Amino acid sequence: MSACTIRLARLFCTMAALGAGGCFGANAPNGNDDAAYGTAPDLGPLCRGNNDGTIERGELSFPVGVSVNYLANPSGTTATVAPAGTQAGGVTEWDLTSTAGDVHKLTLEALAGKWFAASFPGATYATTTDLASGTLGIFRVADEGLYILGYASETPNQTLLVYDTPILSLKFPVTLGDAWVATAHIVNGTLDGMPYAGLDTYKISIDARGTAVLPFLSFANTMRVHVDLTQTVPGGVSVTRIQYLFFHECYGELGRMVSVVDEPNEIFTNAGEFRRLAL
Repeated sequence: MSACTIRLARLFCTMAALGAGGCFGANAPNGNDDAAYGTAPDLGPLCRGNNDGTIERGELSFPVGVSVNYLANPSGTTATVAPAGTQAGGVTEWDLTSTAGDVHKLTLEALAGKWFAASFPGATYATTTDLASGTLGIFRVADEGLYILGYASETPNQTLLVYDTPILSLKFPVTLGDAWVATAHIVNGTLDGMPYAGLDTYKISIDARGTAVLPFLSFANTMRVHVDLTQTVPGGVSVTRIQYLFFHECYGELGRMVSVVDEPNEIFTNAGEFRRLAL
């Protein structure tokens, strides 16, 4: 596997659908083993839902300028996860209670004034996709769904990857059983200062509903979004990642479990990234 392909797999290891309307805490605490849990959130979600197991467009907020704290295992490490969950009274429960790891403050940023803004007309916001490098994913919010438009670095002219067709990463309403495939090319792109082209294929399904358990709250009727991402570069070399994202009305993304590169097991137990909503 080439060095370019390895960097690409790291960059796109997350779908980065940060639809977080729940903003907990004004400041991100330093990374530690308890992540400052034990204090109550100072802000609630920015919308009202009915907890009916379907997430309507109006039940997810994308407030530009708002920051949300997430815990994740340190870059270059793995974490034990259970994306299948466990059964409790006939309901699937996903354990997102671990407080180990580092806290990352992720912000939905406006594109105005950014060096890459002209490459993404109609974009709604940018937010960090790769925690290690700080590379941004660029998104557009529409009535029918959340689209990924591409990726860019904060530093000018380092990374600029524009999809020729926007990727529908989340379809509204978010409904159990929905599934779709989206593909897009990147042509004449730049990755870490080097020329890049490729084809990305996303297989996305809303494949489970259950309860996500965090240290401070349990969220019934959480939707699990399953993403199989395959990236192919010139010469036919490809890498794959499996992702499970957990969404709830108004609070948006509660957490995610992302496999290591080319993971053979759909229900993996060793994650390259394990992210959870933090206080």
